[in-house]
Amino acid sequence: MTSTTLLGIHISVIDRSLLLSEIARLVSNKGVSFVNNVNVHACNLAFEQPEFREVLNASEVVFCDGFGVKLAGWLTGNRLGQRMTPPDWIDDFFALCVRKNYSVYFLGDAPAIIQLFAEQVKGNFPELLIAGVHDGFFEVSGEANQKIIETINESGADIIITGMGMPRQELWAHAAKPQLNKGVIIATGALFRWYTGYEKRAPKWMTNSGLEWLARLLASPRRHFKRYVVGIPLFYWRILRHHWFRLGSMDG
Repeated sequence: MTSTTLLGIHISVIDRSLLLSEIARLVSNKGVSFVNNVNVHACNLAFEQPEFREVLNASEVVFCDGFGVKLAGWLTGNRLGQRMTPPDWIDDFFALCVRKNYSVYFLGDAPAIIQLFAEQVKGNFPELLIAGVHDGFFEVSGEANQKIIETINESGADIIITGMGMPRQELWAHAAKPQLNKGVIIATGALFRWYTGYEKRAPKWMTNSGLEWLARLLASPRRHFKRYVVGIPLFYWRILRHHWFRLGSMDG
């Protein structure tokens, strides 16, 4: 699989069908592997937090989840893969799990939301093997965390879906890796909330035209002000500065 680099982050050049086949390949390897994604927010976090950037770059797959990152690739002459937000492909993934007989563990969000998510997924895919469910409200370095890792190991889950927000979910996976027996860990952010309808997604015309960020900002301006109003211009300033600096160095 080829990759390209933006702000020091290695991003896989991948589409939906290749992503699903890559997940299947990783499951067959029987080890512990990471499937992560990047949007503008993730790129800003990775730029500011080297530890998070290192975790992303240690992943087997980092797919593009955001039109902002796609645009940055175009501006800098980098070819990126298909833009893929987890809610848009997760049902295809569950269908794959049913066909391949993979078991899945769900980890993240509030207890009521994660339970509802598991119930809805099971309703849509009755033959799906759900190895276990746990909310995301626990201390990631304490006794509760250790118990969750042991429970995941005992469950024999082939795939672990996390929804604890960035960068918590990615840092948790990286720290837990040495203690996990196996599992493809897929970070999905707010998937559980979107899937259950607890948090409404923007209309299709907005999600398909790169305006989902605007819908989220209008729905919760105080919560998302820094992420979008500050974060988006900052991201493009960093992209252009980094790209121009690199070009200037090459010319020199």
